[in-house]
Amino acid sequence: MLSGLTHWIERRPALHRVALRLWRLFPPRLAGLLKRFMARDWIVGAVGVLIDMSRSPPEVLLIEHSYRRRGAWGLPGGSLESMPQRPRVATDAGLPDDVLERTMEREILEELGIGVTGIRLLRVDAMPFVEEEPGSNRLDFYFVCQPAMGYEALRRQIDSGAFVARSPEVTSARLVPLTELERYDLYSPHARLLQIDLPRLRPQLAV
Repeated sequence: MLSGLTHWIERRPALHRVALRLWRLFPPRLAGLLKRFMARDWIVGAVGVLIDMSRSPPEVLLIEHSYRRRGAWGLPGGSLESMPQRPRVATDAGLPDDVLERTMEREILEELGIGVTGIRLLRVDAMPFVEEEPGSNRLDFYFVCQPAMGYEALRRQIDSGAFVARSPEVTSARLVPLTELERYDLYSPHARLLQIDLPRLRPQLAV
């Protein structure tokens, strides 16, 4: 029921903005508990890792979320909520094989107005505890991809101030050198990928 209410609110921009401002006021434990009710057992994330390896040091696209007081900065993407254990309507219809890739691609386009190409799975990470949202169990699928417009065009948009996010959930976006990640209040699951896992995954980024 809460999941349906969430989707109903998201389709109404003015109400969505008000809900995001209210959500920001919730204590982290309450926010995590509400997310757990909305997503049942697990929140399944489809996350985009856009890293410009042609730069030295490489730069990663980070976005600032309006609804988080802690861990506001992170990678773009979205969630595919787990299904209830007992669906009310039986169906033989399955999900497409690339449902996670499509979720990530759609969320990045809807929130940032950026198309992506070259999508490849980089890592799957399970986190039973998320510091910013206690009570939420996360299973995140991280996909390497590139902006369809190219990194230079994206960089020009961001640096000139021409880049404008399409969603009220996103406050700003930046291409951040990997050596400067410590300056940002990173969402802990994404911080783990970028600061702990990424060094050993670097060979996969060059493929």
